[in-house]
Amino acid sequence: MVEVRPVDSARERRSFIYYPEAIYRDHPAWVPPVYADVSKQLDPRQGDFFKHSSGQLFLAWRGAEIVGRIAALHNTRHLAAHADGAGFFGFFECEDDPATAAALLRTAEDWLRQRGLKVARGPANFSIHDEAGVLLDGFEHAPMSGMAYTPPYYRGLLEAAGYGKAKDLLVFRITREAWEPTQFERMCRVADRVAAGVTVRPLNMRDLPAEAERMALIFAEAWRDNWGTLPMPAADFLKYARDFRLFLDPELILFAECDGEPLAMMVGIPNMNEIVQRIRGRLLPFGWWRLLRERKQVGGIRIFVMGVRPAARRLGLPILFIRRFHDLLMSSAHFRELEFSWILEDNHETIALIERVGGYRVQTLRLYEKTL
Repeated sequence: MVEVRPVDSARERRSFIYYPEAIYRDHPAWVPPVYADVSKQLDPRQGDFFKHSSGQLFLAWRGAEIVGRIAALHNTRHLAAHADGAGFFGFFECEDDPATAAALLRTAEDWLRQRGLKVARGPANFSIHDEAGVLLDGFEHAPMSGMAYTPPYYRGLLEAAGYGKAKDLLVFRITREAWEPTQFERMCRVADRVAAGVTVRPLNMRDLPAEAERMALIFAEAWRDNWGTLPMPAADFLKYARDFRLFLDPELILFAECDGEPLAMMVGIPNMNEIVQRIRGRLLPFGWWRLLRERKQVGGIRIFVMGVRPAARRLGLPILFIRRFHDLLMSSAHFRELEFSWILEDNHETIALIERVGGYRVQTLRLYEKTL
């Protein structure tokens, strides 16, 4: 008999945070989270999410044993942007038992329903801008920073509980060796002609407030109509840059401009998961030291934002960005691979561009939903 109870103590929250280790001990590709970060995010007194929204953590117990976890999330920013009545469930981890999964999901659904929400969507850890989705394929690939990884049986658990597909999120990668030179060079020549007068430059770390304003401007216009996207004010970009300043590489964050006017951006981050996996998500006693020492040795780059303002969409700016990353990859002593993640399944233009330069799909993540 499984009982699902709310987390109501610091000890239970710690059990919630570390429970995934019970699920993934036999999954070599899994990367644990940085537990200190998750602890802060899930603390209602410190977590950014709880400054504007609400949520409740739950644990599933069989006697004295924890056999699953889930968070029910009432994201007011999402509702303000989309008015679709959707609440979220996230941080979902569960033993391979449909009855346990059903009990967890039913509890989260009841919590959302009590707040007047009409749809349960997930898994998404706070929003789709965070770790989101159930992995459908590519289980042999370790996730890059900020990406979700789940066991193969999660799909069956959710579908057995009455959940259907909301949207697929695609993950593409390209290695040094995989570039398609003929197509790529032709595309670059065309972009150079069309985008005459456009300059591409890296992030200016000495002027982060102004750079954050530029990013917010581009994001607001470029991502305005994207499914599930939340507004990203300049303050959010600035906070992210300051929180992760030690791990940012300004050469991976690019702006395209014409006469000083920002037209587009592409944002990449080093794949710190390569180190996080080695330190098993623990910063103490020596995890911080290894992160700092080894951060210049990671081999992967995750491209997680690429946006072009509508007025500049015929200028071929993504190709100018991709060429910069191509050149970096070819000249770097340690970078070996780019990941574009995630890409909405119906973003056919971006998918075609990535495939034309030699990118290939390695994973599919699925967001599920259920009418309440």
